[in-house]
Amino acid sequence: MTNKREYNAEPLNIKELIKRGLSYKYFYIISIILLVGLAYLFNKFSTTVYQGKSTIGPVEENRSSFLQSNEQFSSLAALGGGSNLENDINSLQSFSLVSETINNLGLEIGYFKESENIFRQPRQLYNNSEYLVSIDKSHTQTINTRFYINIINDSTYRLTVSEDNVSYYNYLDNKVISSGHNLEIDTICAFNQTVTTPYFKFSLALNRDAYNANSRDDKISFFKLFHSDIITRQYLGRLTVEPVSSRSTLINVSFQGNNRNLTVDFLNAYLKTYLNQNLAKKNAIALNTVNFIDSQLEEISDSLMISESKLSDYRSAHQVTDLSYQGQQALSQMNEIENQRSTLQVQERYYNYILDYFNTNRDIAGLAPPSALNVNDPIMNSLVLELLELNSQRSAILSNNVEKSLFLDQIENQIELKKKTIIENVKNSLNNLSLNLNELDYRAEKLSNEISKLPRTELNMVSMQRQFNLTDAIYTFLLQKRSEAAIAMASNYPDYEILEPAREITSSVIAPKATMNYLVALFFGFLIPTMYIILRDFFNEKITRVNDIEHILGRPILGAIYNNPHKYEAVVHQAPGTPIAESFRKLRSSIFLRSKNDPVKTILVTSAQPQDGKSFVAMNLASSIASVGYKTIIIDCDLRLPTLHEKFKIENSGGLSEFLANKSGAKDIIRETFVPNLHFIPAGPVLPNSSELIEAGALDDLIRYLKDNYEYIIIDSTPAALVADATLLTKYSQLNLLVCKINHTRKDVFADVTAMFRTNSIENYDVILNDLEMKDSRYSRYHGYYKKIKDFDKKVQTKK
Repeated sequence: MTNKREYNAEPLNIKELIKRGLSYKYFYIISIILLVGLAYLFNKFSTTVYQGKSTIGPVEENRSSFLQSNEQFSSLAALGGGSNLENDINSLQSFSLVSETINNLGLEIGYFKESENIFRQPRQLYNNSEYLVSIDKSHTQTINTRFYINIINDSTYRLTVSEDNVSYYNYLDNKVISSGHNLEIDTICAFNQTVTTPYFKFSLALNRDAYNANSRDDKISFFKLFHSDIITRQYLGRLTVEPVSSRSTLINVSFQGNNRNLTVDFLNAYLKTYLNQNLAKKNAIALNTVNFIDSQLEEISDSLMISESKLSDYRSAHQVTDLSYQGQQALSQMNEIENQRSTLQVQERYYNYILDYFNTNRDIAGLAPPSALNVNDPIMNSLVLELLELNSQRSAILSNNVEKSLFLDQIENQIELKKKTIIENVKNSLNNLSLNLNELDYRAEKLSNEISKLPRTELNMVSMQRQFNLTDAIYTFLLQKRSEAAIAMASNYPDYEILEPAREITSSVIAPKATMNYLVALFFGFLIPTMYIILRDFFNEKITRVNDIEHILGRPILGAIYNNPHKYEAVVHQAPGTPIAESFRKLRSSIFLRSKNDPVKTILVTSAQPQDGKSFVAMNLASSIASVGYKTIIIDCDLRLPTLHEKFKIENSGGLSEFLANKSGAKDIIRETFVPNLHFIPAGPVLPNSSELIEAGALDDLIRYLKDNYEYIIIDSTPAALVADATLLTKYSQLNLLVCKINHTRKDVFADVTAMFRTNSIENYDVILNDLEMKDSRYSRYHGYYKKIKDFDKKVQTKK
């Protein structure tokens, strides 16, 4: 049988844990007071963090506009835009969007006031600083450095800088020029005067709305200049964008900051910037359409003016005001052909525009769709809109400052494939247009031959009228399309609207959370001592309580002996009314009751290791048995390190060792003690071969003699884990008592001894726990009971 059971950890006993915790009550009190005090200091001196919240939602789908309600603008439907919740959330977390908001609010300059308390961080000011700083962004500036400002009067101030390892930064280039410099400045400057040095260039203006010379705060103020990208990254990290719920199209946007007003203003400005950018993106197609039409109008307007001037001059010169019926018919047919030709030419120009655009522009965001120019090509219109949508997705990913994305390469490939498809379609369409234009040229040439038969004056006028009508039709068409695009821009609105703006009254304090911090302090105030107790017991290799022994044994112990507060060891004889004497009486009763049917004559007392108190237990157990009238003898069989003779104050001469050496008889080595009915056999001089003598049966005759002459024999043996004598002596005993001393006996040594007993088939053993504190026992609440008995005994002795 193995002894794995003995090394298993004892399961946690909540009741026992609470009981042990009560013994550490002062540790708990100190821990709780200390941690609650730290929580109080943290709540008092930590920087307050505010959170502003805002909600935005998509514009209602049934919301009408002038563009949507008029059928004549149906061709401009592509100038609007769709909305995708995930893409919009990514766009709201854009690095560039936060950067633009910071620049708009001027937050690259921070204003602060020193706190009088060294534990508090400087307080950030917003809209209430006594001065305002203007910097020259084209000049090198010193960033992350405290510029201390002491206002002398309303016209001058003192500028002080003293800092090591400063960095120089250029805002326009967004680049740190150098770092690791020392800067020492102390000078008097005037307000509204530019301060120029190689390290910085700025001017200060007095903020008269916040400055009051009569009631000024004496706290030191300073300002700092921040790196644009670094402060943008910090603000982006304090921004949270998330949908209201998984099924909702509403978006919650929250921002955290140390200044309530700044938190609210930044969040509102941030959302307004987003809506402006969103509207600008939706208007980009219409704006590109207007620019394209303007470039075409510049060319056609000159031709129109020349044609109109020639026609007017010809009519005046030849006194011709109208054409004949035949001429009008020919002109009408020619106009129809020219209108068809103009439509095809517009398409041709658009297709050439696409080819030129792809050759000269890498950014395809400015490409106008066919429907915006009244080019009737549904396939091409669909391809261009799909290309613009892919480009929008690509821009959304790049706007989040994500250079590498799982989907970025896929979108790039799709854009390239879509461009190739569009180019192929354009080339095919140009070929078809060329065929159609050739057909119109043929019809125009045939009609021209018929017109040539007209009189020369009318013929010339038909030619001029035709040219004028053609140019005027194209010019009118382009003007109409330009107006439609402009109206589309005016009637567009962002995809989202602010449903609930951030407000100071709705902002909340998220740190420090005083109540939560106190609860956490209380929790850890209880947890730390509890973990100390658990870990202390876990790593403690000694037996600390009754449960440790019972867990290893798998059964209850026979008895527990309380600790000895006296200077003497014969407690049963000299202090009969004490708890420790009573614990020996209880042990005696347990032995008597257990052996009621088969009386125990011989009891062996041993221990797992030295200093466990086995001799003390053996002596007082023998005294307790003798005190009830049984003739008892105790043998000191610890032939290696005997101590019983000192406890009985008897010389250790002529003892057991002489009997083993055949130098004395059994009667010669027996001594009387100060306890009635109790005799004692000392160990005698140390023998080098005591184990061999015991194993050879040298004690057989002595034990037989003692059993014939005494009612009880108590054998005090050696520690069982160190010396073989105890195991050899068990052949003489009917009951073996294994003594363990609390906070002294090692669990592994005790487990080894019990395993050794089982290996040697020694089953008649029980365990005695020694040196148990009365307050740690299960009967601690009855400690006063023994005090009453002691007081009663004193009264009886006094009366006698």
